[in-house]
Amino acid sequence: MPAGKRFAAPLIVMFGVIIAMVASATPSDAAPYTTQPTTSVSNQAPAAGSALTFCGTGFQAGETVTIALDNSSRYPSVVADASGAFCTTVVLGATLSGTHTLTATGATSGRTSSTTIQVAAVTANAAVPSTGGLAFTGAAVIGIGALGGLLLVGGAIMVLAGRRRRATP
Repeated sequence: MPAGKRFAAPLIVMFGVIIAMVASATPSDAAPYTTQPTTSVSNQAPAAGSALTFCGTGFQAGETVTIALDNSSRYPSVVADASGAFCTTVVLGATLSGTHTLTATGATSGRTSSTTIQVAAVTANAAVPSTGGLAFTGAAVIGIGALGGLLLVGGAIMVLAGRRRRATP
């Protein structure tokens, strides 16, 4: 069998696999290259009535940032520095308890970021509140793994098809 015909079938199969992968691909949802604001607190599990430091980055330079708690409590606004960052002290209510969200919103840009805190109620024998679980550090790799597997199988088929065959005398 001529070498051209020996390679034709595996090449057609590989071309079909590649076309099938491209046809089944979904469009990407890439966000524009802008710095998204982030916020953080000095204590993720504060006690009711305590003070914590609330900081944020990624806002516009010199922008006024309003700070609010999800129970409609408002805190004094702060002004972001030249790099778009701020830090302020927030005093929680004495009767506040449970899971709450602190939100920072830029007055000019409308950028918003929030941080969740678990406020422990103050009791006579208050237990130490537990911290949150582990952060998610994974990635969606099933599609990439499937493509890699298909390419490995296609390569193996190409190697097997490319082996020289004994000529019959």
